[in-house]
Amino acid sequence: MRTTRWTSYDLIFFDCDSTLSTIEGIDELAKLKGKEGRVGILTDKAMNGDLDLAEVYGKRLKAIRPTRGQLKAVEERYWETTVEDAVEVVAALQFIGKKVFIISGGLVDAVRGFGRRLGVAPDHIRAVELEYNQLSGEWWRYHEPSTQHKQTYMEYVEGPLTISSGKPDIIAELAGGDAGRRFMIGDGSSDLATRSVVDLFVGYGGVVARDKVKSGSEVFIESLSLAPVLPLATGPTGYERVKGTPYQALFEKGIQMALASDVLFNEEQKRNTFINAFEEKPDA
Repeated sequence: MRTTRWTSYDLIFFDCDSTLSTIEGIDELAKLKGKEGRVGILTDKAMNGDLDLAEVYGKRLKAIRPTRGQLKAVEERYWETTVEDAVEVVAALQFIGKKVFIISGGLVDAVRGFGRRLGVAPDHIRAVELEYNQLSGEWWRYHEPSTQHKQTYMEYVEGPLTISSGKPDIIAELAGGDAGRRFMIGDGSSDLATRSVVDLFVGYGGVVARDKVKSGSEVFIESLSLAPVLPLATGPTGYERVKGTPYQALFEKGIQMALASDVLFNEEQKRNTFINAFEEKPDA
């Protein structure tokens, strides 16, 4: 007897760079310093799994030495380059009753500011903390916003997000005692490392398709739009929740994309389960 049950997930974790935004924040900082070539190579190697993040994190920041003001500029760039349907997908997930999180190896000032704009609570966002040199520039006015803007990077806080295998620890921390089912989406090898601690890992290749992530994902989104996240993360029960609301059209767009060629299911059984669950939905 075939099953038509597609699970609904409760805790939804997003990567940030090249998943919610089309840019890599650290590379944008490098552009501001005219050092995008070297830094970009290191970023690609880390995201593709050729180097551990621990090997490149400090090197990139020492080459750039960003200021608080430059990180604010990266927050703006994140917002300007938000991935198609990302804002609406986050809102729809929250409307359905899901808990939404962002886990990023990016820098916290920029990622948290961007996450707030997406509607994600600050305590649901984790990224890498920086320490700034408060004695740089007009140090005697360190408490004033105009001076804080110019404070330069001094050191980063090492932790799970500065190594390639650390995101599972952050998922465990954010989930806490919540026994809900976990869903993770991201583009990089550090995201793929979460597969062992989530119930469904979805690779995202709409911005950059990485072979290791594509082959290692249970499901892989190839489109730029994040609309397929809605049916993948919430199933038919999620669709019932959005019927008759402004989110219905976006959900149906996601169904159509997932049933077409925009989503790759690496397991035939999982693909069949999804098709069976949604084949009778409108316009699907």
